[in-house]
Amino acid sequence: MLLFFPATRHCATWVYFHLIFFVLSATIAIAVAVFTGITIWNILRFRRLRRDGQDPLRTSATVSILVPARNEERCIEANVRSLCLQSYENVHVHVLDDGSTDGTPAILARLQKEFPDRLSVIHGGDLPPDWVGKSWACHRLSQVATGDYLLFTDADTIHAPDTVARAVSMAQQDRIDFFSLIPFEEMGSPMEHIVIPMVHVLYFAYLPNELILRSPMVSISAANGQFMWFSAAAYRHIGGHTAVRNDLVEDVALAKHVKRAGLRTALVDGSELVQCRMYTTTREVVDGFSKNFFPATGYNLPLMLAFVSHLVLLWTLPVLMVVFGMISPDLFLWQEHREATFVLLTFAILCGAFIRLSIALRFGMPWWHVFLQPMSAAMAAFIGLRSIVWAYSRSGASWKGRSYSSNRNYHVRTNTDRQNT
Repeated sequence: MLLFFPATRHCATWVYFHLIFFVLSATIAIAVAVFTGITIWNILRFRRLRRDGQDPLRTSATVSILVPARNEERCIEANVRSLCLQSYENVHVHVLDDGSTDGTPAILARLQKEFPDRLSVIHGGDLPPDWVGKSWACHRLSQVATGDYLLFTDADTIHAPDTVARAVSMAQQDRIDFFSLIPFEEMGSPMEHIVIPMVHVLYFAYLPNELILRSPMVSISAANGQFMWFSAAAYRHIGGHTAVRNDLVEDVALAKHVKRAGLRTALVDGSELVQCRMYTTTREVVDGFSKNFFPATGYNLPLMLAFVSHLVLLWTLPVLMVVFGMISPDLFLWQEHREATFVLLTFAILCGAFIRLSIALRFGMPWWHVFLQPMSAAMAAFIGLRSIVWAYSRSGASWKGRSYSSNRNYHVRTNTDRQNT
């Protein structure tokens, strides 16, 4: 240590070093306390779409369920079957097969014969050069939809039989024009457990849920593309998916358009009614979030770097500081501030654990997630940096055989295109 630091503990440089260390610890503790406060507020006020409670409203409103599907043979049958077996009567399911090359078309053909009155399958055509694949598929689906309400949902979701009935009731009783829900996330691989719950941290610890509905500020918007419910009138009013045709993070973009139009939006806990296996492998987790992370900031590089830095600073650094402080207390802790610094850092770590415990209890995740927050934040920061690199690479972000460049007028390239260049 003498190679790097003065031998005299109380020299000015040494004192300033420890003072900065103490101030940093206090700043981290204050910031984490704010997020903990938001978490406690959301424990009490986060909206929920429940299975229990009063019976759904009896209504004649019609619902069009719209499912874009591209190479979804793993999950498409369970998804479509759960939608076709909804208890709500006035519902029709439309699935768009977006050029699948696996067993998806055969599965859909068989299901269409099984549910001829409830299921329609359409086939996607060529993707226009200024559209993202999912938004184009949803736009095509909206063109055949005739319902009073439109439900856009991913092919990897499974819905309880009364999901649509409960959704209609909430939309009508609360006069909500658009809402999305957070499903129960099924997780298998270690990387799923590490990374996916960070999305819930953002929903639950960073944004008071009530403000999504009450605040007119467009920036206070949130959505989850796994389940997006619109009144048909609201969807048409904002221009539908045409308004977000080149947004990789189209769900949040749609939510902002709805709020900008002065309509009512909400984000609700739907973990009792809808479940989803978003990804199944480490590669899928990293690639899936890398595709969306940087675009979610509008390709704002300073904002992205600040966000990635704060993840490490607030959630990962406190653990490292405590560990190194225990190994070398003279190096990292000024004697006069040692106990206070340990208290501040321990407080920050425990707040992170409390947030993760609250999320685990609310959304049905394992209790041992309380120990993962430092690792989750570090991995999220890595994915964020990878997202930046990926966006500015020559090929751009890649997903399901398509690549998207970092400019907003996306040039879409398929695997075949890349092989021919």
